[in-house]
Amino acid sequence: MEFVDREEELCLIKEELSKKESQLIVVYGRRRVGKSALLQKLKPANCIYYLADINTSDIQRNFFAVQVAKLIPGFNNVLYPDWYTFFEQANRQLSKKATIIIDEFPNLVKSAPELPSVLQKIIDLKQNLNFHLIICGSLQQMMYSTFLEKSSPLFGRANRIIKLQPLKCKWLKQILNLTSIQAIEEYSVWGGIPRYWEVRTEYNSLFEAIREAILNPYGILYEEPLRLFMDDLSGAVQPISIASLIGLGCNKLSEIAGRLNKPATSLSRSLQVLIDAGYVKRELCWGENFKNNKKTLYRLEDPLIRFFFTFVVPNQSILNSRLIDVVEKEIKKRWQVYVSETWEELCRQSVINLNVKNIQFLPAQRWWQQSKTNKPIEIDIITESVDGQNLLIGEAKWGKNIKPDMLLRELDQKITYLNLQKKYQNIYRLIMLPELEFEVKENVIYAGADFVCQN
Repeated sequence: MEFVDREEELCLIKEELSKKESQLIVVYGRRRVGKSALLQKLKPANCIYYLADINTSDIQRNFFAVQVAKLIPGFNNVLYPDWYTFFEQANRQLSKKATIIIDEFPNLVKSAPELPSVLQKIIDLKQNLNFHLIICGSLQQMMYSTFLEKSSPLFGRANRIIKLQPLKCKWLKQILNLTSIQAIEEYSVWGGIPRYWEVRTEYNSLFEAIREAILNPYGILYEEPLRLFMDDLSGAVQPISIASLIGLGCNKLSEIAGRLNKPATSLSRSLQVLIDAGYVKRELCWGENFKNNKKTLYRLEDPLIRFFFTFVVPNQSILNSRLIDVVEKEIKKRWQVYVSETWEELCRQSVINLNVKNIQFLPAQRWWQQSKTNKPIEIDIITESVDGQNLLIGEAKWGKNIKPDMLLRELDQKITYLNLQKKYQNIYRLIMLPELEFEVKENVIYAGADFVCQN
């Protein structure tokens, strides 16, 4: 599969490597997001690349020494008693500035907990250091604690820390040669993770890929989310339980705590871990204080994880009995509703790319409340302009034969429920339907899948 995007990350890393003084660069992010592919694409001159495994320190040094020997002939003919000696000797014998890349760094730390302290000593001798160091890892909690917690020996030593994010929908559209509407449907399953896109390319259709790769108990992605949780999250049982409940539609903290029969306060750490890992999103009602848990919803942010906990986990007994067709029929029956959640989120994300009459808008949120008759009222998209002088309010609906004029009338009715705390110069209304072309008519903006997928 072709390498796409990551231009900004590549530029940042190359900028650091161009400096005369030795630099420590940290790249981390969830598994499968494309960290190793980024490092392979980088290909700096005079480079030593080592992919760490789960062997003992002695064996790892032997393997690492083989890679160092590509720049320092004979380096692997010596047995190094510890990591300080290893790096000190490599530094002394390098004839010119090199770049050392350690991929899956947490594997090294597991077998050598002293390694961060060793690297601190090495890095603190920058004026005598003959190599740049790039450290990469997937275990996000460990990477965070190693470089961003004040108690860590390597805290404050990194010159650049890059958390690699999932790719955008437009790149999936390009890779699979899809229409914009097809891309959004595919993105609802595979998200922005390049490895999952590779899996998808092995099949002729979306539902064939879903059936064989995800629903089939022997499929390559059947247990993928559980493996991610077990690898990336310490004490994964509670996070898995929380994700399962969110997948079943429990979106409020009080609901989740009630179903687990635990006080809400005991869930805060697990929820934060899920949020930091990019698996769950905390959604705050527009206009509310961040501390207001009553106006907060929790949603599964990663599409494959959302698909897994929505359709696989509740049906595992059926799937293990090889009744895959039964689950596939359920998915197809609920498909439009399922995709609509991804569509709404992508629409909210795309709002920052609007430029109407030279007005740009902040990231959008949702707004919801109960009417006086206890009828739920929701606005899909709401945000202010960057200067705070204008308001954007919108509806995003997925499906065919939905009339924009009808949505506009419904939106105007919903606006009457908003208790706006300040006066805006203009209130722009946004209607987003998959098949709409981008158009602006006075204070009404129309946009569709092509607009969402072009940014």
